[in-house]
Amino acid sequence: MAINSFPSQAGGGQANLNYIGSIHMVEYNRRWEQGGSSGYYAIYSTNQENGYAYFVGAGTSTGAPLNRLVNVTHSFTRIDIIAPVNDMMSLYKAQVKPTSTFPNPFDADGSIGKSAIPSFPSIIRSSGNFVLPNNALPLINVVIAGGGASGGHHYCGGGGGGGNVVKLTAYQAVGTTAITIGSSGGDQQSHGGRSYFGNVYALGGGGGGHHSAHNPGSSTNTGNSGQNPSAEVGNGGGAGGHQNSNHRFGGTGTTQLASSGLGTSGTPQFFGGFRGGNTSGTDNGDSGGAGGAGAGGNGADGNNSAAGDAGAGHGSDISGSMLYYGTGGPGGRDTGRSHGNWPARNYSHGGRGANHGQNGHSGGDSGVVVVRYYIP
Repeated sequence: MAINSFPSQAGGGQANLNYIGSIHMVEYNRRWEQGGSSGYYAIYSTNQENGYAYFVGAGTSTGAPLNRLVNVTHSFTRIDIIAPVNDMMSLYKAQVKPTSTFPNPFDADGSIGKSAIPSFPSIIRSSGNFVLPNNALPLINVVIAGGGASGGHHYCGGGGGGGNVVKLTAYQAVGTTAITIGSSGGDQQSHGGRSYFGNVYALGGGGGGHHSAHNPGSSTNTGNSGQNPSAEVGNGGGAGGHQNSNHRFGGTGTTQLASSGLGTSGTPQFFGGFRGGNTSGTDNGDSGGAGGAGAGGNGADGNNSAAGDAGAGHGSDISGSMLYYGTGGPGGRDTGRSHGNWPARNYSHGGRGANHGQNGHSGGDSGVVVVRYYIP
């Protein structure tokens, strides 16, 4: 009897899971000459053993583990099965009803009244483990931000870059997830560290450049200067001012991909990868430092009129209120001029570059992981 001629309800067992037939595994590899049209199928092991089945059609096949429902999108003429000897394999075809997506708390960050299911934020600032409560749903929302970098020191330093930001929505949670919080760029021109949630990570920002000590274009002159100029950073730091008549370049950022930190689970969204501002001007204190880039935009250039503004951060309400992650640091001011502006900042921001006539600067803010979990 052809599969499609079976009734919609099989006698006994799970409704709409129609029994087709069974075979005995006299050897571990068996070819079953059983054909069928496209649809949802499952092959169950009587002994609940592990194995694999291939639904083989003309020029195509679909593989699936045993004891799982699989959508076979093509017709097939046979099923090749690999399983333990002396087990029995039973084939079922499922009939499923059409459905549609309903608005749910995972479509947005899940706060400010958007969720029909009670939800709770956890703001994590130190490395350790996140433990999902036993009564929580196995799906969570997560924001991960790398550490912010330090601003450049001594005479119109460039602002430090803010950390990259990664957002996961309806991410499948496990009982315990390891977390690493990216370090802040505390020392002059130091980069921020990576923040991890499990295997997903966000890069830290690049350190701000200092004043006229290096030639244009050299690695230590860019906004990614400091203790490790070749390090991979999320958002570039601003170039230092007070730079003779030469042009200095801000640091470049890094756009993360599925293969470089984002993964593919939880519909990852990435914010960052921007560049720090450039500088130009004379070496008489008239050229301000450039702004560091943020997760929401490039840093502004510094010039003879003013220091550069910091790049914007990424706004998210996952914590329950709108906060900003990965804002850059502003450039240090020149003599008698205005320092760069600092947009809204809460976590993982870059540090401010030192002002003219000072050796001071500010360090960046350490990284953060924010988890929102749901308890019905």
